[in-house]
Amino acid sequence: MPIFLDNSLVNDELLCKNCNIILITATNIRYDHLSQNGYFRETSSSLDTLAKESLVFDNAFSQSSWTLPEGISIYTSLYPYQHGIMNRFDGVALLQSDLTLIDILNENEYTTAAFTGGFDYNPIFGLTNRFGIYEECKGDVDSATSGYGEFSCSIFKAINWIKNNSDEKFFVHIQGFDAHCPFSQEGGRIYDKEYDGDVDYSRCLWTFEKSDPEFIDGQPYYRVYSAANEGEERESTLLSEDDIKHLIALYDESILESDVLIGILVEEIKELDLNDNTIIVFTSEHGDMLGKYGRFMRGGPLRGTFYDDVLHIPLLIKHPKIAADRIDGLVEHIDIVPTLLDFLSIPQSPSFEGKSLIPLISQNEEVHQYVFSGSEYNPGDNNDYFTQKTRLEAIRSKEWKLIKETALSSPSQSPVFEFYDMINDKEELHNLADKGGDVFEDLNSRLSDWSNKIRGNK
Repeated sequence: MPIFLDNSLVNDELLCKNCNIILITATNIRYDHLSQNGYFRETSSSLDTLAKESLVFDNAFSQSSWTLPEGISIYTSLYPYQHGIMNRFDGVALLQSDLTLIDILNENEYTTAAFTGGFDYNPIFGLTNRFGIYEECKGDVDSATSGYGEFSCSIFKAINWIKNNSDEKFFVHIQGFDAHCPFSQEGGRIYDKEYDGDVDYSRCLWTFEKSDPEFIDGQPYYRVYSAANEGEERESTLLSEDDIKHLIALYDESILESDVLIGILVEEIKELDLNDNTIIVFTSEHGDMLGKYGRFMRGGPLRGTFYDDVLHIPLLIKHPKIAADRIDGLVEHIDIVPTLLDFLSIPQSPSFEGKSLIPLISQNEEVHQYVFSGSEYNPGDNNDYFTQKTRLEAIRSKEWKLIKETALSSPSQSPVFEFYDMINDKEELHNLADKGGDVFEDLNSRLSDWSNKIRGNK
């Protein structure tokens, strides 16, 4: 039986004992593509309304670049190195002894359920099998991209469940892959009506490393690869600037569609008179790459990239007793569980690596000077996309960011660094790693210390 830490010092005004919790994760949504965060398109009117009643964390970051390790990090309050789930295909699952939010709430007499898009939330990975009720929605696309279920299924399943369990103390997780490729061929009718290209967007379009444009008649084109069924050749396509704009329009429309459905859920909570005893959390496991550095879909489906396009994620917490506020302090996904347990006055587990955000919320006291991300990817023997086992890590303050990629399959190959001034270069376009300097050396030392410590904890 784990030993728990006392949280009795939490201010009573922040407590929401026995409150319901609704966790919404809209996979693949970037922080900077929500209209509440200054995006030029109005993609998120429902979430904008929710934000006006919520704590909005403007500097929240994920621990990895894809859904499987990130979902487990959120629930365990552990970095991917610590829980060890960094590969879909090697049979590794979360240890039963690894404590999750689900286990703790089950022990505290919560009725628990999850309605997800499946795939990386499959029970075989040892997380969602812990819910009292778990149901998946399956995508109806071909086998190369199957399994990406959407909110149009999971949200209505969740609403029916909530109606039937509204007299209980409950926790429900609702997830959808709506903003994840592949995008609807029917899209573009809102944001890019004039597009007349012939690119097939019905499969994911990927790149697997930084890529330079190919020039045709003086115009730049980027080569991307589409997902292939087993036994098929991987096809490539050249994207023009107009094609990329259309891809972004399709992505934005998928956010808009998700937002409408999330709005239906939030309104239903009000209709059921659950507003005053329900905490709503909205986030995304990660964002996506939409052409920067010639990278598309995180530069690869598994290894991913650690630019802010991917790691900087939206995070809203609507607490019925806390006034709306925008909070600037650095936050990690692994902080969500300790914070929720403090709200509920449920003791913490010392296994958690994340920190409660109560000091940041109540006193504007920073809980992180730096945030960290890190994971490994082992491609195995029969991977069409990658051949190298790699480790990707990042450390970020408000002012600076260092990304480090190590090819573990080639010990003689030096790590690749990217170093960015996040005040003057928010888009991470000017790599300063070759210039070195005291800040670079300090971040590199801190990142190495963190990595050695965390990887030694598993």
